[in-house]
Amino acid sequence: MKLDIDVSGEDLLSKDYVVCIANEDIIKGFKFEDKLVKVLSSRYGQGFYRYKKSKQGKSNFKIRLYCIVIYYLIRSINFANDLVLNICRDFEGNENYIRKSLSDFLKKELNINIFESIYFGRLSPSSYAHKYAGLMRGDSRNKLDTYIKIKLNDFEKWLK
Repeated sequence: MKLDIDVSGEDLLSKDYVVCIANEDIIKGFKFEDKLVKVLSSRYGQGFYRYKKSKQGKSNFKIRLYCIVIYYLIRSINFANDLVLNICRDFEGNENYIRKSLSDFLKKELNINIFESIYFGRLSPSSYAHKYAGLMRGDSRNKLDTYIKIKLNDFEKWLK
């Protein structure tokens, strides 16, 4: 199964930031709510998580959040064959960290070996992930039925 991954929003730690995973048959997304963003940012600032309070530490923290969301999006999809991920280069320069984190999550939790099947590049404007990430971000009333729920403790399981 081939899936595209894209985001929409200014910064991962901002309200209404969306991560979307999609192909012609599947569309799933996660939208960061203001309350979740405030708690995650506050706890990061208090040193609650293992990431240092530095520019690099905050960058690694955001990448980890991104990978956690992707893990839960993939977990929400039922698939029976190999998985290939085409990821938009929204976090340029962090591709190896993303590849390693995703591979570890998916291997450990879902027994999916994906390290060699993760590709980074610019997604086409016709990509379903590209289109729906923008639609989900603009969905101020959360009326689309494509969202998954991820609770604070689901994030913190992987951040401590």
